[in-house]
Amino acid sequence: HVKAGADAGIRPLLGADLALRGPVAGRVTLLATGRQGWASLCRLVSAAHAASGAPAAGPAGDRDDAPAVTFSLIAEHAAGLIVLLGPASDVGRAVAGRRKDEASRALARWRRHAEVAVEIVDHLEPHSTFRAARLAELAAGVGVPAVLTNAVRYLEPVDSLAAQILDAARRLVPLGSPRLVPHNGRAYLAGPADMAVTAERVAAAMSVPRARSAAISLLQAAADLAARCALDPGADLGIGDRHLPETQGSAAEQQRELSVRCEDAILRGRYRSAGHRPRGTSRRQAAKTARERLEHELNIIAHTRMAPYFLTVADVADRIRARGIRCAVRGSGAGSFVNHLLGISAIDPIEHDLLMERFLSPVRATMPDIDLDVESARRLEAYRIIIDAYGAARTACVCMMETYRARSAIRDVAAAMSLPPDEIGAIAKAFPHIRASHITAALGELPELRRSRLAAAQLTTVFQLAQQLDGLPRHVAMHRRAVEQRPVGQQHA
Repeated sequence: HVKAGADAGIRPLLGADLALRGPVAGRVTLLATGRQGWASLCRLVSAAHAASGAPAAGPAGDRDDAPAVTFSLIAEHAAGLIVLLGPASDVGRAVAGRRKDEASRALARWRRHAEVAVEIVDHLEPHSTFRAARLAELAAGVGVPAVLTNAVRYLEPVDSLAAQILDAARRLVPLGSPRLVPHNGRAYLAGPADMAVTAERVAAAMSVPRARSAAISLLQAAADLAARCALDPGADLGIGDRHLPETQGSAAEQQRELSVRCEDAILRGRYRSAGHRPRGTSRRQAAKTARERLEHELNIIAHTRMAPYFLTVADVADRIRARGIRCAVRGSGAGSFVNHLLGISAIDPIEHDLLMERFLSPVRATMPDIDLDVESARRLEAYRIIIDAYGAARTACVCMMETYRARSAIRDVAAAMSLPPDEIGAIAKAFPHIRASHITAALGELPELRRSRLAAAQLTTVFQLAQQLDGLPRHVAMHRRAVEQRPVGQQHA
C-alpha cells in the first residue's frame, strides 16, 4: 500500500477499524500519526487478534471470535493515535438513540484518555443526515474536530454487491440476513465534488446558522487531519531499512563472535578440507581455499551488517536439533560457507561448488532468506521452542494471505445466494485452478455447465460476481515454514 502510494506521489495514511468489547462497545477508527502512532497501532491490532475468541460487540454482528480490543487497551496505547468516533462508536450510537447526555459523557470519557475527532458520515440512509448533523453539533459544542469521511469500503458504487457477498461469506450467512449491514452503494471512494455536496447537506441539517461556513469547516477539518496523519515511509514506517534480531554486544562484537564461531568450527573438524579437496589438490591448497572463502563471506556479512541474523538462525537451528527434531536448510542459504560452519547447513558449498552471492551479496537490496525445514509432525513443537526462547512479544508466525480464485469465489458467491451446495460444488470443480478473472474466458471449454439444473440467469450472476472477487483476500493461513523474530518495540500487525 505504501509503495503503491509512493509510486503515485501520495503519502500514506494508515489506520485500523477496530471492534470494542467490554462495557464500551461499538467500533472506532484509529489513525496513526508519526512513528509512535504506527507503533501504537501495530500493538493494538496485534492485541486484537491475540484476544480473538472473546465476545466482540458491534453493529455489524461480529462473530464471537472476531478480533477486538477494549477501551482500556486503547487508552494504554493511545500515544500517537487519533481516535475517530463515528456512527458505529458508543458516541455515535448514543446520538442515533437521541441520548444526548449519554453521548456527551461518552465523548468526554474518550477525550480524557486519547486524542479524538468525531467522524461525520452520511450515506443517505434513513435518518443518517439527521444523525450526522447531531454528531457535528456535539463536536462543535465541546471544541472537538468534526471530520467528514465517506467510510469507504469499495472503489465504485457498483462494487457494493461484491462487498455484501464478502460480508456474507465472512459471517457464513446468506444475503439479506439481519446480521449483515445493508449497503446502498454510497460507501465508495467519493471525489471532492461529491464530498462537498455531502458537507453542504449535513451542514444544512444542523441547528446552527451559517451552514456554508459549517460545510467548509467539515471539509477543512478532514484536510487538516489528513495532513497530520500523512506518514513518511522511511522515517515513520522504517520501509527501506533492515530490521534484524537483537543480539548482545555492538556490531563489531557480533561480527567478532561470528568469526570466532566459524574458526572454532574448523578447528573442531566441522569442515574437513582434506576430505573434500578436489582431485589433484593438496591439503594445504584445500585449506587455503577454505580460509579464503570464509574471509570473503565474513567481509560480505560485515559490509551488510548481517551478523545478528546468522547468529540468531544458528541459535534457532541448535535449539531445534537439541530436542531431537530433524532440521535442514534449503534454498540459496546452502550456498553459504558460514552457514555450513555454524551448523545451520550440512551441505559443504565448496565441495558442491555453490555460490554465496545467490544468497547474499553487497549489491543485493533484499534480505537474505535462510529456510529451515523441520519434520512436519513436529513443526508446532519447533515453533514453541523458538517462542519460548525469545518470548511471545518478540516472535511471530508469518502468515499467508489466501486470495480468491475461480473455485473459491464461485462457492462463496453461490453460498451467499443460497444456491444448492451440490450443484455449485460440481460447477466449481469443473473449473481448472485459474484466477477468478478468467472465469468468463474458461466457460466455452466447460461442457459440464450445460448439464446444470440451475437457470442460466443464476449462473451468469454467480460468474459475474465471482470475477469481481478476483485477488481479494479470502482468509489468512499460518505460514508452514517461517517464524520471524522482531526487535523489541516492533510488533506484528
